[in-house]
Amino acid sequence: SVCIQRKIQYSQGACLGKKKEKPLYFDLYEPTTDTQAYRPLVITLFGGGFVVGSRDYADMKVWCYRLAKQGYVAASIDYRLLSVGRISGSNLIRAGYLATLDLLSAIHYFKIHCDQYHIDTNRIFLLGQSAGATTILHALYMDEEERPPETKEPIMLPSLSSAKKESGNVAGAIILWGSILNLAIIDSNACTPICLIHGMHDKILPIGEGKAFQVKKFPYVYGSQTIANHLSKIGQTNFEYHQFDNEKHAFYFKYLYLFRLIPNKFDSCFQIAEKFMENR
Repeated sequence: SVCIQRKIQYSQGACLGKKKEKPLYFDLYEPTTDTQAYRPLVITLFGGGFVVGSRDYADMKVWCYRLAKQGYVAASIDYRLLSVGRISGSNLIRAGYLATLDLLSAIHYFKIHCDQYHIDTNRIFLLGQSAGATTILHALYMDEEERPPETKEPIMLPSLSSAKKESGNVAGAIILWGSILNLAIIDSNACTPICLIHGMHDKILPIGEGKAFQVKKFPYVYGSQTIANHLSKIGQTNFEYHQFDNEKHAFYFKYLYLFRLIPNKFDSCFQIAEKFMENR
């Protein structure tokens, strides 16, 4: 059986351009018949281009429920989103940075509340799709000195250093059709195991490199294939790369973000993720 606790606050923060802070919540999924005193945790992050999305998205609910059935604790978290009226290339970068800070806060929260939620802090995993996956990549690899200039001028956003220090390391990450702004931030010291999954015909976040959403004014990004090639080039071996040749962006959705999944395609991703985590 699975026990679900909804709308638990882990942090708070003001969205870009707003002064008032709002609470950030998570939904927790736990196995109820498992006798383990401490279990691995999977923190999941929804997609939606940093503009739309919810911890209650269909795929996040299915990921968390099925992971809990397998003995994991799973948490689907909120992160701050950008208002539609503020969409621009620079603001998307800033929104992604704020999401990164929120994820680091969530990791810290679960580490200090590990006894309450029966979490093995040595086996915390991250799983995200699209914007959620992009958030994870920057949380793993970006340091304070590598912040995009848009996060400093003309708007100075909070420092990354303390958030990185408090969150510490994680056991691994599953990256579903994600991207990164700067390949150079992935260096030879990058030791967190990652599992990259991407559709070859993705036109939202390219599997190779290019403009996000194919929009000229949006950020230039590097997708899973380019990330995998870079990891190999710098001598990293602690990663998996799974390319789906005939698939587009978020290919396990029947209609993009309309709450209907294609079971066999979701199962393929779930099996890859489950095997990846079992081996760590």
